[in-house]
Amino acid sequence: MSITVFEPAEAVRVIAIPDTAERFKTAQLTVQLLVPLSEESAAANALVPFLLRRACRTFPDFPALKRELDRLYGARLTAAVRRVGEAQALYLQMTCLDDRFALNGEAVAAQCAALLCEMLFRPVLENGTFRHDDMEEERRCLLETIRAEINNKRGYARTRCTELLCEGEPYAVRASGTEAAVAALTAADVTAAWERVLRTARVQILYHGNGDGHAVAAPFVDGFCAIDRTPCDLTVTRRTTVDTRRDGEELMAVAQGKMVLGFVNTADTVDVPANRMANALFGGTAFAMLFRTVREKLSLCYYCMSSFDRLKGVGMIDSGVEADKLSVARAEIERQLALLKAGEFTDEDLENTRRYLVSQYRTVGDLQSTLIGWYDGQALEDVLQTPEEAADALLTVTREQVTAAAKAWEIACEFRLLPNGEAEEGGEGGE
Repeated sequence: MSITVFEPAEAVRVIAIPDTAERFKTAQLTVQLLVPLSEESAAANALVPFLLRRACRTFPDFPALKRELDRLYGARLTAAVRRVGEAQALYLQMTCLDDRFALNGEAVAAQCAALLCEMLFRPVLENGTFRHDDMEEERRCLLETIRAEINNKRGYARTRCTELLCEGEPYAVRASGTEAAVAALTAADVTAAWERVLRTARVQILYHGNGDGHAVAAPFVDGFCAIDRTPCDLTVTRRTTVDTRRDGEELMAVAQGKMVLGFVNTADTVDVPANRMANALFGGTAFAMLFRTVREKLSLCYYCMSSFDRLKGVGMIDSGVEADKLSVARAEIERQLALLKAGEFTDEDLENTRRYLVSQYRTVGDLQSTLIGWYDGQALEDVLQTPEEAADALLTVTREQVTAAAKAWEIACEFRLLPNGEAEEGGEGGE
């Protein structure tokens, strides 16, 4: 896949991905603003993209903005906030009709870029701050999102394990901030956060579709060049030692317990292809060691999977398990990890895993969302890797590299979410 990467201004990177095969009828433009993740600024920053998507000075209310989106062939505007490494990533994204389908040959993508740019740099302010009604509406929505996190018990258990695993580090900070911090915000706080983000964020602009990526990026480049900017440093700090093991437990009205084990890669450097293979072989597929043995053969868990974050060099093994099987399940998970480190897996297992991952990477471009997401996840990387390059890198990974990667994994924490006796029978299911 051919991509064009250029940096027209300091700390502003543009990635243009041409749809040369003309597989999609839409074009997608994403603006990604990356700032350090910290408890002090997370909540205010998190509100920024949601307030920006509401209106701009040319279209100062939702009906006016909706009419403009409809005029642009029903373009869709979304906002989001996520964690990437130890950075907080704020997103504005526009999906629109690809130019080649416009009835009168309009440059739809360029018009959408101009609109998105105005929303970013010229929001509607009232007495110098975001409007009170807009602020209260978006605050309510963000608070509801934060409060709803506990309804996804599996995700909640993973979040709590992350907080234990990386306690005191930016990686442990929630990208949306805390409920208390969001509730305490003022319009002045969030306006100051918006201004700070524009001055300090490292920016990644992604465009997928037909047409010239330079033309689509031009209004953003002009906007950022007009600001006196001091881009921030977004270095990820890796942990390579486990000083003390941190464990935690909570009781909740759940029908099924959750056990999450957090591990650290203690190697000086992370061999990314080997770690990807090791993770998939261990617990990242439906035929992995954990799935086959812990779930299927021994029936100790409802699910048992592993994941690995290459940027931070940490991973998790999360499982749904009955409370009375916790110790047995934990012992078997640790036994399977020991087998992986010892190379106790077949060549067939290794090759099946390789084929699975290669297939996954080579089909990233089948969906526009997964293709954009692929480069979203590399926002902190100096050198970008295409999905095809990632697939090719797996072809030469050896058994010895896989076991060496696994040997560097050291379990550093355990979080348990256990029933408090109030859950209804079968009320939660397998997740």
